[in-house]
Amino acid sequence: MDILQYYHLNEQPFRTSPNPRFLYLSDQVKEALAKVQYMTKERIGPLYMYGPIGSGKTSLMRRLYDQLQDDPGYNAQLLFAPNAKTANAFLRLIMDAFGVPTHHSYTQSLKNFEDFLLTQYTSHVVPVLLVDEGQNMTREILKLIHYLLNFETNTEKLLQIVLAGQEELAQKVLRYRELASRMFPIAMNAMSAVDLQDMIAFRWMVAGGKAPPFTDAAYKELFVSSKGLPRDAIKIADETLRDLFVNQLHEADGERIQHIASGLNLNT
Repeated sequence: MDILQYYHLNEQPFRTSPNPRFLYLSDQVKEALAKVQYMTKERIGPLYMYGPIGSGKTSLMRRLYDQLQDDPGYNAQLLFAPNAKTANAFLRLIMDAFGVPTHHSYTQSLKNFEDFLLTQYTSHVVPVLLVDEGQNMTREILKLIHYLLNFETNTEKLLQIVLAGQEELAQKVLRYRELASRMFPIAMNAMSAVDLQDMIAFRWMVAGGKAPPFTDAAYKELFVSSKGLPRDAIKIADETLRDLFVNQLHEADGERIQHIASGLNLNT
């Protein structure tokens, strides 16, 4: 008997990979999704989403990407952890993602991209650039983002941009006042105890289970140990399942959660 059979599950419920199917729609996540969807559809302006490590930003970006991919009115591209050091290198990454030919001249590449955006506009398609791990972006790349915001009609943006990253992203944007004045922020915070418990139950249900093997005390300790951060809570829950399976137990209490969490070095 393997661990899935032991718990009567169809798949692993507590993997840290950003699978959109397992994204729990807390009020905070719903609000962020709604804000991005509205501002993107109406071509209002760019956004930057920031929060602590493990607060669910990547999962949310993947969810947005999947939703936009399913809509023919959008041309969405998702870039992860941009490690380009120059504006030219990052522009090439963007253009490659959208399938736009680059040029050895940086100025001509910008012209090619503007022409592409205008063609998309006349075709009633909204190009959307989603960038995750945005805290890695250099000042030079942020200047490129600022420049791309100038591609617009008298009333609408030709390119919608959504940046996501750790708190450092917000600091970088705010230090660049000209860019900050044109972008709209979305703060992602830690979950409440209730939302975290609901998230665990939701993931368990998606995986095919009925009731997660945690007591009320276990949920309380899970919230304390994870500080309400979804990724850390999921890591603890995943390790707990293995521990229960190995010891042929069917329910975790608060003491067991505390012991497992202490071995994961979550504060390092």
